[in-house]
Amino acid sequence: MTKHIFLSFVEEDLALVRLFRGQAKNKKSALEFDDYSVKVPYNSTNAAYIRGQISAKIRAASVTIVLIGDETYRSDWVAWEIARSVELGNKVIGVRLKAGVTTPAALISSRTQVIGWDIDAIVLAIG
Repeated sequence: MTKHIFLSFVEEDLALVRLFRGQAKNKKSALEFDDYSVKVPYNSTNAAYIRGQISAKIRAASVTIVLIGDETYRSDWVAWEIARSVELGNKVIGVRLKAGVTTPAALISSRTQVIGWDIDAIVLAIG
């Protein structure tokens, strides 16, 4: 059964995100990723429109995976996506893209499971 996954990440990690998607497909893990890359600053005049578009994508998924890189903890967008995912009842999982990265406060406050980059472990965590 395919699981629809919303990927939350910062643009600086796009190359690693592509690698993550490819690795999941190579494992034939029945994961399907939906993501919305934000190009407009969170507090811009288009923020309400972007939040609406992202909300629709989060709502269409059952799981949100937050890909945690060096700068993820600083992102207002990622914090908002985590809060919105929790609000909509998605299962939320944090995945460290490398060792030593700072976990976003929104993941800590929502008591979200944070694991390393291991597709088999991620599939197991998703359930």
